[in-house]
Amino acid sequence: MSPPPRKKSLRLRLYQWLWRLRNISTPLRLRGSLVRLRRFHESPLLALIRLLIPFPQWKFPVPDPVAPIDILGNVELEENKLEYLDDLRSIPLWRARDTPMRSLYRMYEAMLSGMYEALGPETEYFWYQRNWSLQGIRDPRDVDPVRYAILACLVEELVVAFNWRLSLGLRRDRNHIMRETGKDSLPPYAPLSGPIWTSSVPAISLKDLSRFPPEYVSDDSKLVLEADGLNKVFARRNIVTNVGWLYTI
Repeated sequence: MSPPPRKKSLRLRLYQWLWRLRNISTPLRLRGSLVRLRRFHESPLLALIRLLIPFPQWKFPVPDPVAPIDILGNVELEENKLEYLDDLRSIPLWRARDTPMRSLYRMYEAMLSGMYEALGPETEYFWYQRNWSLQGIRDPRDVDPVRYAILACLVEELVVAFNWRLSLGLRRDRNHIMRETGKDSLPPYAPLSGPIWTSSVPAISLKDLSRFPPEYVSDDSKLVLEADGLNKVFARRNIVTNVGWLYTI
């Protein structure tokens, strides 16, 4: 008859419990989130707990928008805003509480500041937020006519950019359809559509342009965000720019 198994000591059981806790893996990636939060929070654990608490509501509100004249060409301000954004976008709880409208306002700030390179990562981030519907974006009814026009243009251009991605076989759930050769037919897809409110957003008026420095206003009375810009969606609202960063893959 074999002897009964020896009981594990309290110290050993505690060590095993701590090891399991340290190596636990969940969809929330709490351990990885703490690592990210340590980079810019004095109390990362408290910051993580706050992310778990739906106060004042589960979805984050849109921060007070920056006035166009304040962010226009202000690279330093935009860099300060983007300093820890990559870390935040890597935290599942933060992503779950983020919203499409907040993402749009971040794109607006990137364009006005001139940091167009920030549009690429933000577009990728939006694309892989599978529950974010372009058609479901509500009318922000922004009180600033310039900001309102840019937001409407961004939504309309994102519809074009996302349908372009779908036509190439890219999918928002990362189950991409890859072609064997360039001769293979493009995969079918259900095209996306945008919300109807953008169609009623007016172009930037001469009165709206009067508050901007002359170097940002063209001879034909358009807001110049990127010299020699050719995008037609923005041109319809008197904005000169390109949108290549929305089409990175």
